[in-house]
Amino acid sequence: MDFISSIIILQIQALEHLEGFVYVLSGIFSSILLALSIYAYRKRYIKKILYAVFAFVSFTIYLFFEAFENFYPILETSYTDIAAASITTLVLLFFFLAIVKK
Repeated sequence: MDFISSIIILQIQALEHLEGFVYVLSGIFSSILLALSIYAYRKRYIKKILYAVFAFVSFTIYLFFEAFENFYPILETSYTDIAAASITTLVLLFFFLAIVKK
């Protein structure tokens, strides 16, 4: 029984590291989209793109925050959960403004 439980624990740890790795990859992709949106804004100076820039900044922060939280479980508290939820709300707000604003 000890052998089976140790295998399950190793699988859970591997999945947690995989989840953190996916967050890091998503954060890198979000950083690339952030750079592209900044480039587009500097080229055209359209305000809607600026809202997308803020959304990508927030989303990039959120993804790297989640990755760090995954690799360093000591960071996981109820305050960090509230911060992550707040950042997600900011992302949605900025994308909403990018779509709705004229």
